[in-house]
Amino acid sequence: MLIVSTLGLEEEYQIMLKEKCPQHQVEHIKELSALTKEQLAKTEVLFTYGYDMEPRIVMQMKNLRWVHSGQAGIDAMPRKLLDEMGVFVSNSRGINSVTIAEYVMCMLLNLERNTYRFYEAFKQHRWDMETHLDEVMDKKLTILGMGKVGLEVAKRAKGFDMEVTGVNLVPVVSEYVDHALTTQQMKEAISDCDYLVICMPLTEETHHMVNKEFLSHMKESAVLMNVGRGAIVKTQDLVDVLKQKKLRMAILDVLEEEPCPSDSLLWELDNLMITPHIAGDRQKSYMPRMMRILTDNLNKYPDFTKMENPVNIKLGF
Repeated sequence: MLIVSTLGLEEEYQIMLKEKCPQHQVEHIKELSALTKEQLAKTEVLFTYGYDMEPRIVMQMKNLRWVHSGQAGIDAMPRKLLDEMGVFVSNSRGINSVTIAEYVMCMLLNLERNTYRFYEAFKQHRWDMETHLDEVMDKKLTILGMGKVGLEVAKRAKGFDMEVTGVNLVPVVSEYVDHALTTQQMKEAISDCDYLVICMPLTEETHHMVNKEFLSHMKESAVLMNVGRGAIVKTQDLVDVLKQKKLRMAILDVLEEEPCPSDSLLWELDNLMITPHIAGDRQKSYMPRMMRILTDNLNKYPDFTKMENPVNIKLGF
């Protein structure tokens, strides 16, 4: 049996893997293309972020039984092929849910308290008493995708006395959610919200879900934030809406094209803010949390019924 990792684990985490799973030997490589045909055929377990899983390579992995993703999203993986091969897939969802939720609240509070304007005034030695301020209390927040991230956002929003609507494939009832709706009730969920936060995974159903028609149902004073996947939003449609001032503001941590080209029109919009896909990144806890799930699951292999974070490969999450 060959266990392969293309996660690019630093030495301390490779040592941790050996110590916590001494019965298993893991081959650490940069990407799958570095393996020979013989090694690919022998690979039974793969730890990856998915970006190196080209279908032509995966097709050669005849004995592949389990793939574990080092992140929540599996949209970079050849899902249909893995499904046909009968491969079990697990992921690392939840390891950065608190971090992303804190990012969401940070951005909303900064927006309403106009922190950026006061910082600019400070740099200019200017005492600004004219900038408008507002609060998030009693504002309506709609969250698309009530997984671990969505629930953490809802929890913090309720701490600020916001009215929370949670939208999910199946309604998620929680003490932090005032209105639990399904994706079939999308128009109702987005038509009256002050803030819309996208926490959904990227699937065939959610690809370009936020398009011109979708945005037409939102009120002009609303704020849209995407911390899910960039391709959920059809970029050009959002740009058009922002240019026409039919949306107050958009805050994007994820884009269809990353990094954002320096000549992109996105940089020129005064009602758009972009951060470089860092909402759930850069914190010290990411790797230890990811390694806990990975090592726990490896010690349970091949009993897939006991593994944490199984993925429905057909649904994509």
